[in-house]
Amino acid sequence: MKKYGSGAVYIVSAAILWGLFPVFTRILYSEGISVTDAVAARALVAGAIYLVWGLIGGVFRGLKPRDYLFLAFYGLCSVFGTYLFYALAIKYLSAAMAAMLLYTAPAFVILFDRIFYGEPITRVKLTALAAAFAGSCLVVRVYDPSSLVLNLKGIALGLLAGISYSMLTVVGRKAIKLGYTPLQNTFVPSISVALIFLVAAPPWTIEIPSAKTALCYLAVGIIGSVLPYFFYLKGLSSGISGASASILANVEPVAATLFGMIFFTDRLEPLQIVGMAIVLIGAAIPSLPNKREKRCLT
Repeated sequence: MKKYGSGAVYIVSAAILWGLFPVFTRILYSEGISVTDAVAARALVAGAIYLVWGLIGGVFRGLKPRDYLFLAFYGLCSVFGTYLFYALAIKYLSAAMAAMLLYTAPAFVILFDRIFYGEPITRVKLTALAAAFAGSCLVVRVYDPSSLVLNLKGIALGLLAGISYSMLTVVGRKAIKLGYTPLQNTFVPSISVALIFLVAAPPWTIEIPSAKTALCYLAVGIIGSVLPYFFYLKGLSSGISGASASILANVEPVAATLFGMIFFTDRLEPLQIVGMAIVLIGAAIPSLPNKREKRCLT
């Protein structure tokens, strides 16, 4: 229980920071910045910070070529895929639908944990998953037909974003089992993604029309990547299960909704309040005593 508690604090902290991240992207979009520039800036800022931090702190010491290859693969599967597919999904879908598809990730985590790690699919996991997913749907207002613009290409991209997001947990657990530290698990994958964007969207091609834009670029890199990814992997390394971590991360849309109210006077509807409560209940379920928990699927 103590391990779950400390791990949960890290995971929820990461989710809150990810929920704050859209505040800065919305400011960038209001300044006329493209999605490509915002995503590239996020990757490049995070990669630069990780590289300097890692070199000064000796994070890369002892890593061999095969380690870099594995961690680069991890970055491609999780960080790059989430950045790219989620940004593209938003181009074809409403923000609500894109967010809902991104948060199919816990379902994929439970499935992949079963396939790759042999973890049972329990009643507690299914109950927590159902609560977290249902609450997230209400928070992002999927009940409003005007906010849902169905598009097969966008749906496919949104599901790919959800799968990529799930890889942060699934492959991250494998990296931890192989003995990589939380810093190595965070730094090398993100630096690998930054190298991709360094070629695809070089820094000198990114628009910086004002000082406010530059500060927001720094914020999306630090608040959107550096701190939350570190906290999330720190939480995983504490012993919390991948499924529980992924479910706890569903606090993110709740945090994003609250920050939208605070910074942009977004209106909070009654069903959104209900959804927030359901998400928090779902996040708390795995920490409840479950001595008599039975397997639903073995």
